[in-house]
Amino acid sequence: MVRTSEGAARRSLIVHRPGRLAWRAALELQRGLAARVLEERCVAHLVLVEHLRRRGIDVERCDRGGDVTWHGPGQVVGYPIVHLPTFHLRVAAFVHGLEEAMARACSKFGVEAAAGGDRIGTWTGGKKIGSVGIHVSRGVTTHGFALNACPELAHFALINPCGMPGCPMTTIELEAKKQVSWMAAADAMEAEIAAMLGV
Repeated sequence: MVRTSEGAARRSLIVHRPGRLAWRAALELQRGLAARVLEERCVAHLVLVEHLRRRGIDVERCDRGGDVTWHGPGQVVGYPIVHLPTFHLRVAAFVHGLEEAMARACSKFGVEAAAGGDRIGTWTGGKKIGSVGIHVSRGVTTHGFALNACPELAHFALINPCGMPGCPMTTIELEAKKQVSWMAAADAMEAEIAAMLGV
């Protein structure tokens, strides 16, 4: 899907939904899109994926901020590839925008959430529901956010999520006390990221 802003400064967002994808494949996709964004700065890309379930856990080192996290089924993982100067965004404003976008997406399911302030991420009732970790090179972002729609939370017990020992995690499904599909949460995030970028 392509979303385009109105007016003289036309900017576009191209949304990619490859379905379930291995983390390494998503990283390669991001790198290719980042190279395209450097050439066409007025076009941003948003990759929305659900990472694969595997026996055991793959450990990958990467160049984003945010410390250790887990990605898997039931989690809406989004990689916005954006040339920040073209969209008139600074890094801190972009990170805060991702946190706020996740909070607004949660509200569509009746869950009140907010950006964490001094604690990166999106929170509800003292529990983390969304995480952010980005990398910026030559003004272009890679990596992004993970919103817990309906994942199994047991995986988070194996790590210190985002470098926060004992960090309580939750999901939209648990907080809303109703079934929430990955697709519905992804649709909400697509709309909120488009609004954040003004397209």
